[in-house]
Amino acid sequence: MKSMIYKNPVISVVVINIITFIMCMYGINERAYAVTMLIIVVGIVNRRIIDNGENIDKQKKTTMFISFFLILIIQFAYAMYKINSTH
Repeated sequence: MKSMIYKNPVISVVVINIITFIMCMYGINERAYAVTMLIIVVGIVNRRIIDNGENIDKQKKTTMFISFFLILIIQFAYAMYKINSTH
């Protein structure tokens, strides 16, 4: 499993980020805001994949960082929308 993650780092990071995005969006909809703490763990996992991945150039790193920060921004905006829409 580790070798597959490190051999295809961009695909691995994007898939992990998409799964986390779906889980966090569900958590926000169900008002389980503690699920959003999962982003910290995903950030650590993403960093380990970036550090240990094979054949990672600057463009691949940028793609991985953009993927992570994009889900972070969207989740934060959606959480703020859900919180403010209830008042």
